[in-house]
Amino acid sequence: MSENRRQNFRIDDVLPLRDRPLSTQEFEEAKQKIGVRSRQGSMLRKIVGREVFEHDLERGAISPELAEALESLDAKLDYLISLNMVNDASRYGLEERPVNLSASGCAFVTDEAYRVGDPLEIVLMLPVFPPIILELLAEVVRVEQIAPTRWRIGVRFVYRCEEEEDAITRYVFQRHREQIRLRRAEEERAAESARQG
Repeated sequence: MSENRRQNFRIDDVLPLRDRPLSTQEFEEAKQKIGVRSRQGSMLRKIVGREVFEHDLERGAISPELAEALESLDAKLDYLISLNMVNDASRYGLEERPVNLSASGCAFVTDEAYRVGDPLEIVLMLPVFPPIILELLAEVVRVEQIAPTRWRIGVRFVYRCEEEEDAITRYVFQRHREQIRLRRAEEERAAESARQG
């Protein structure tokens, strides 16, 4: 499957999220800086995981017992990292909201009265293991007022590094595959019920 096709996938999910308006100056300055959370998430994914020592196991440089102990330690570290990220989510003031997400942007409901073209910061937590918190920049591309003080907005992400885009693309693709599997399982159950009924 091509990378372009993956970018077109959209998923509906409920994700911890916070949006905040930025001035044009803040937005331009922020575009020059990579979000700290994006860098940390990337580094964590590179230093944890069985793949770190798998090559040594294959070469016989470490014993299977040591590999098992390292894997157990890695699982515990992943758990502690996850707890830390969940605590970060509460410190960031993230609240779970329905989000329509793709690699190019997202749509969600907000209390902020944004206009098309407004710059904003979105802090978003992807519920993977360990969780990933991203500090993203975005521009409003669509606004629909749904109540006196509620708007559904669509935004286009302005990525500052590959890690941000890769994390969202991987998450969207993974969730899209999960949804396809669930749909197929439901269709199979319905077909089986129809045959038996």
